[in-house]
Amino acid sequence: MTQTATTKADTTYQQIPLTTLAPERQVGVKLFLRTGKDRFVLFLTETTQLSTAKIEQLKQNNVSHLYLNTSDRQGYLSYIKKNLSAILTNPDLTENDKASIIYETASDITEELFLQPSRESIEQTRNLVDCMIDTISQSPKTSNLLMMITNQDYYTYTHSINVGIYAVSMMRKAIPSSSEAELKTLGLGFFLHDLGKARIPNSIINKKGSLDQDEWLLMQEHPAMGAELAQEMGTDNPTIIDIILTHHERCSGSGYPKKISRNEISIPGKICALCDVFDALTTKRSYKKALSTFEALKIIQNETPDHFEPELLNQFILLFS
Repeated sequence: MTQTATTKADTTYQQIPLTTLAPERQVGVKLFLRTGKDRFVLFLTETTQLSTAKIEQLKQNNVSHLYLNTSDRQGYLSYIKKNLSAILTNPDLTENDKASIIYETASDITEELFLQPSRESIEQTRNLVDCMIDTISQSPKTSNLLMMITNQDYYTYTHSINVGIYAVSMMRKAIPSSSEAELKTLGLGFFLHDLGKARIPNSIINKKGSLDQDEWLLMQEHPAMGAELAQEMGTDNPTIIDIILTHHERCSGSGYPKKISRNEISIPGKICALCDVFDALTTKRSYKKALSTFEALKIIQNETPDHFEPELLNQFILLFS
């Protein structure tokens, strides 16, 4: 979504698409026009609204990007979060643009959620999911594009985004009759599935190699911790809590924390579990390489066939065909 340019004075700027700027709103940071290879002039102050007329004037002059100082990046991301719905309805945005904006905004919001869980960060996540579902409903191709840009480096927050994207796509395929309201609730559950890891020490989350017995026992508590944390933050929808609690359960009864089996696990719980394993296999960590989509699906299908619902697994495989 952004690119970097540097002036001779070593001032660094980020290029931002004009299509991400909603009319008649303050961006809250200084915006610059590029007038030469290393020349930038102030176009908009922090308190000035970008009018529709100015946007049209820029378009007429074939200006498709403005620039901001890299030190203002967080201010720009805050603006995107606050105005995400208005930005995504811009008819000039391509589906690729929409997917990129959603993923980059999700990265910022979800990282904040795991660093400091709060009612505000959960509400920001809820708004993000709502905007994503609205966009996918209006531009179905966006779902496939989001799946293509999932991050292959493992962090708890990028993993949650990836699983959320895969699982929403899977729900739309498995239960096409799902309403937008249902998908928004399910989507929030998928994005919050690993919330409990916010209460697990980073030394365990990022440990290279196998966990010892005590560490593993603590890790197995993260679904219950996540459900408790979500409820503390005012999110007590039974569907969301169910997804958080069951995303490590297995149809074989060998999962955790309750070792429940096939008939006791909801379809959203089964879908989240499948997407969770797939993303874990296809993301890179310091102690393992990322597997290809084909390699990961082959492992899931051949080595753990009793863990997942065969019909759901077949539909999941078709997402990548």
